[in-house]
Amino acid sequence: MNKDYLGDSVYVEVTPEGMLCLTTDNGMGASNEIFLEPEVYQALVNYVARIKAQCQQEVTSASESSGPDEGDDDPESIPS
Repeated sequence: MNKDYLGDSVYVEVTPEGMLCLTTDNGMGASNEIFLEPEVYQALVNYVARIKAQCQQEVTSASESSGPDEGDDDPESIPS
């Protein structure tokens, strides 16, 4: 199979054994290789999903805790 460029000098391809092979290449040839078996790939996918959920929860919590601006500090908002 052909390598696909992911970004930041990282490429990915599927091996004949069904593993993902990540390589770094600075134009002078591959300098690092990481082989991910299907179980390890699934663990990585699960990790990303967990991190995304945590980030979404933090964003939701932050927006709920800020609440609407009551205008307490604005002298023009005081009824006359």
